Amino acid sequence: MAWNNDRVRENKPEIAESFFADSPRFRLFVSLIIAVSIVLVTILHFLTPLDQIVWHEIYQRLYYIPIIAAALLFGLRGGLMASVFTTLVYAPHIFLHWQHGHFDYSINQYAEIVIFNLVGGIMGTLGDRLKQARTRAERNAAERQKAYDELQKTFEQLLQAEKLSSLGELSAGIVHEVRNPLGSIKGAVEILEDELKPDSPRREFAHLAKKEIERLDKLVGEFLRFARPSQLSVVPIDLNETVESVAALVENQAAAQNVFIEKEFTEGLPAVLADAEQIKQVLLNLSINSLQAMPRGGKVTFRTFQTGENCAVEIEDEGGGIDEELLPKIFDPFFTTKEKGVGLGLSIAHKIAAQHKGSLIAASHEQNAIFRLELPHAALS
Repeated sequence: MAWNNDRVRENKPEIAESFFADSPRFRLFVSLIIAVSIVLVTILHFLTPLDQIVWHEIYQRLYYIPIIAAALLFGLRGGLMASVFTTLVYAPHIFLHWQHGHFDYSINQYAEIVIFNLVGGIMGTLGDRLKQARTRAERNAAERQKAYDELQKTFEQLLQAEKLSSLGELSAGIVHEVRNPLGSIKGAVEILEDELKPDSPRREFAHLAKKEIERLDKLVGEFLRFARPSQLSVVPIDLNETVESVAALVENQAAAQNVFIEKEFTEGLPAVLADAEQIKQVLLNLSINSLQAMPRGGKVTFRTFQTGENCAVEIEDEGGGIDEELLPKIFDPFFTTKEKGVGLGLSIAHKIAAQHKGSLIAASHEQNAIFRLELPHAALS
């Protein structure tokens, strides 16, 4: 989906990474491998004859592998625990086999034990610093990604606003140039109609002409509403009540289409500062679009909830969803998938949301289309 919604999106890779990196079972498993490795090296010491000193020297060096591994994986505590454990299992071999017959060599081995612990401490400290650096890097990467996402969102909003602004100016000019001639044409048709006999077959053509002129006038009105939206009359409103009233308006049409309306309202939402009628216009437009997408029935869900510093309304339908290729264009002026659509409804709705310092976004999940309108709390406006 287009937003970070825990109800829809699953973070399976993150869960898997957390399991392998932080799971107590994983840490226990690795600890057992390290401990077994130290014990196996010690067993080799006990099984190897004392006259094969070269092999004993090699076995001593093998101790460093699990010690360093523990230090890098578990930090200072892990490194010291591994080195101390090595001391405990290796010291009896020195005392029993080397101290009495090869005292000088046993001193060297005791010194090796000291080095084991020094290496465990030093490498453990390094392991802790590496872990801290990795944590900082991950945090910085997450912050950069968040900043990039916000920048991308802002850029898209500015681009959309620029499109709407340019088109608004163009539309205003078109409306001015078209509406006056339409009025003149309509007046001329009415004069011609008055001169026709009541039973004249030409009256049908006059009626058809007036009907088409009215349709064009309505279309021009849409342009005008897009180019010059009415001034906001903002007051604190209850978002649940507003959504409830919109749901009631489309209830009869939904029943006629065998569409079930479901409401999932969050109680106790803070008020939002908005023009109630314009917000109803946005939600009504979205609701009608949802009904038109389900001519054979289905379900429309009205959902309200709080997200951060905003209150949100979601309208979700089962009309087949929205193609991923269309999502970036869905709020563009004149973009429509309907045969007789103008393509201004969603653009106007998007513009109204922006005027309220909110946002309107679309997403598709499986076979469901979801539109979310977010508005800031009244206390933050």
